[in-house]
Amino acid sequence: MIEVFVGFAQTDITPEVGAVIPGHFRKRISTGVHDPLHAIACVISDGQTTVAIVSVDALSLRRSVVELARKLAQSRSGIPAQNIMIAATHTHCGGPIANAFECEADEGYCRFVAEQIAEAIVKANESKREARVGVSVGHENRIAFNRRFVMKDGRHQTHPGKGNPDIVRPAGPTDPDVGVIAAQDGNGHMLGFIVNFACHCTVMGGTEFSADYPFYLAETLRKEFGDQCLTLFLQGASGDVTQVANTLPREPEFGEKWARRIGTRLGGEVIKTVALMDFLETAPLQVARSTIRLARRQVPEKMLEEAKRILSEDGEPTVERIYARELVLLAEEVKEQPFVDAEVQTIAIGRTALVAIPGELFCQFGLDIKRASPFPTTFVVTCANGMVGYLPTPEAFKGGGYEVRLARSSQLMPDAGSQLVGEALQLLQSLSVPPALPSPQVKTPAWDVGASPPELTGLVP
Repeated sequence: MIEVFVGFAQTDITPEVGAVIPGHFRKRISTGVHDPLHAIACVISDGQTTVAIVSVDALSLRRSVVELARKLAQSRSGIPAQNIMIAATHTHCGGPIANAFECEADEGYCRFVAEQIAEAIVKANESKREARVGVSVGHENRIAFNRRFVMKDGRHQTHPGKGNPDIVRPAGPTDPDVGVIAAQDGNGHMLGFIVNFACHCTVMGGTEFSADYPFYLAETLRKEFGDQCLTLFLQGASGDVTQVANTLPREPEFGEKWARRIGTRLGGEVIKTVALMDFLETAPLQVARSTIRLARRQVPEKMLEEAKRILSEDGEPTVERIYARELVLLAEEVKEQPFVDAEVQTIAIGRTALVAIPGELFCQFGLDIKRASPFPTTFVVTCANGMVGYLPTPEAFKGGGYEVRLARSSQLMPDAGSQLVGEALQLLQSLSVPPALPSPQVKTPAWDVGASPPELTGLVP
């Protein structure tokens, strides 16, 4: 008996050409659309509990946008707000939804995105049908690389450059897991996918809107399973992981060619994984979430004075000038609000758990969650339900590098990541892990030739 119902839907969130594209130090004005941006929703129900998981082609999502989208979706679909997970893919070619360096969020666009997220949830809920769900984890270790390195002087450096003779070793790991949740209808037709992988969406660059390599991931799966098949991409723990192989002597891994290569390889791994996937007609759902308060770093007075001095002088938007502005803005924010609230959410689908973290979690933290989780399969979803910035490890703070440099993008105390990991594990422990289904008892007759006796006749001594 079918006990699970699944629906997928998407809405367009592509801004008007001419809008700002956040994700780089300097302001970029969009000049076109390489591929449309979307909010893609998957709604799953076990008959008692209904959850919605949404992937949004955006650099990040402010908590206010998430809360508005949840409120609208709950009022229109009846799905409880606490059962809705909303995650940004972290594309660096998205719309003006984030305050990042020289780019400021467009409030009208933020409201539009919240509306479109809610609409995607409503449509997915209305389209859900009886389904079977499969979960598996593939392996892809040739498209993502840690971007931080221990240098000869002992410090850590982000993107030290290809061929740099001072590189000693990577400062952190990567996660080759390709997490896949697939849903098919009663006739075996694929409805859609949820794919979880840890790698920054920083491949495309340029001034055109793009979902980055997840666009080619989805394209690959559509070609294999049909145009009706939608793909949600959920960013993994990729705070220090990117597509750039700093130690490989090859061309820089940027642009459309590399986005296609990465997305196609990822899609190919999903296809291989699905080929051996078992689909089940039951998938009990559970949800848990909590909010913890995290302390922000204070801007030292001397640093603030120097930042104000730099900004008082005319000059081009150099890196130092951009960071000076960041320090002034951060100091003002911290003065008014020395703490930030961060939501941690878990959604369990059968024996698989999704853990949502509202920031750019370093890869080691993601691996720690997976290893300590009581669930056989755990997906770590970052840039989800808000954005508190980078979440480096304590070792990274000691080593230095871009991700720990004080700014609005790296504003929390060094123990913030550890606190969020601890909270995530507590939530996972609060859920019950369903027992594994018994394996079928299969017996087949022996091959009549397989038990032939030893044959020594004709051997040459």
